[in-house]
Amino acid sequence: MTLHRVLEIVKSKKRTLQGKPRASEEMTATRDSYGFSKQWSIFRVPEHIREVDEKAYNPRVVAIGPFHRDRPELRAMETQKLRLYERLMKQIGDEARDVGLQTAIKKLEGRARRCYSEEFDDVSSEEFVQMMLLDGCFIVELMRLYHKSNEYGEHLEEPIFATRWMLPNITRDLLMLENQLPFFVLQEIYKLTTFSEKETPLNKLALLFFEPLRPQKGEYTEIKLQDQGTHHHLLALFHSSFLPCDYRPSLRFRGVRWNRQENLPGKFWLEEARTLRRSGIKFKSNPGNLLNIEFENRELRIPTLFIDDSTGPLFRNLLAYEQCNAFAAPYFTCYAIFLNSIINAPEDIEILQDAGIIIQSKAVDEEVVNLVNSLTKELVFDLHDMNDCYIVQQIEDINAFCRSWMSKCIYHVSNIDFISIGLSFIFPSFK
Repeated sequence: MTLHRVLEIVKSKKRTLQGKPRASEEMTATRDSYGFSKQWSIFRVPEHIREVDEKAYNPRVVAIGPFHRDRPELRAMETQKLRLYERLMKQIGDEARDVGLQTAIKKLEGRARRCYSEEFDDVSSEEFVQMMLLDGCFIVELMRLYHKSNEYGEHLEEPIFATRWMLPNITRDLLMLENQLPFFVLQEIYKLTTFSEKETPLNKLALLFFEPLRPQKGEYTEIKLQDQGTHHHLLALFHSSFLPCDYRPSLRFRGVRWNRQENLPGKFWLEEARTLRRSGIKFKSNPGNLLNIEFENRELRIPTLFIDDSTGPLFRNLLAYEQCNAFAAPYFTCYAIFLNSIINAPEDIEILQDAGIIIQSKAVDEEVVNLVNSLTKELVFDLHDMNDCYIVQQIEDINAFCRSWMSKCIYHVSNIDFISIGLSFIFPSFK
């Protein structure tokens, strides 16, 4: 199929890609040749979750895949997709390779369709393949260009990089659950358009591309950049980059459940930050992985979290991914519940700011409290199941300390108004 035919299909496409939910019998647990179970991996966000913050799940600039394909406000980016596709084909300079690329994507069509939780029977085979091809080439070529510009300092005449708003919004859109392509499609395109063995691997290209969106605003460790694993899509790859390398679920807590009255004080797992501090716990920032929460010698060490306009949508899509895929470890769900436990008022935010744990851009403290408290709304998670919580030991240790005689003494002493007592002693009439 020629480039002219690709242009013809894109320009003439008028039907709305509104899929219908798949029949439940299609959800099998058998494994394909890549080791993935034949389960859906790309979903519409469930309505009850979407209602909490509708905008967090809708792409602003670019539609990837079928879910948002025909939204009028996203059609302008189709021109950019075609431009990058043409650029890539020009670099290939080999019509046989061009045809081979389209043939390869055609062979992946059936498998790619099964990745989506809805059927798109009204989308012809030709249209679906061209959608995968254009979207995939756009993503792969954009990441390559970004890497050349950012890592090697090459000056590129690329309009997307010439604006301050476009690239950050595209990056944000590519990490939305409903805006994904199967990763094996991107891998196939990358493989067939790579001409040197020294070229940066796709996983590393993607992680570096998304690095500015990391809530820590820090660089990846080298071990994360060497990731060669197989992932469902870009959001799943990004999600995996936060998982603690040394974490292993403890057999000690398998099948064990918390008793709320005996084990879980406060709103969720812990008391809020102001109560913990009065109980003798000191807050400190912890360098490294965002999820690396530690408690030792009365110090609760929590990695720094930068909060800006992208934080809410990013967290919500990571949480939605964990909600929709039971095989995805619920690290961000645990992290959100942990934050919601210790943050309940602006005073809690101030304590975490003073410790360098929360750094916010623009938002006032009340807005941060509302954001954190809304992250866990409508999430399905068993708060009492210790096996699903990656920080179960830390929570156990914190609550055990708060029940200790030392903590209770510190708490009672911290509530004594020594100034008033002193004034009363000096001036008996003072009350």
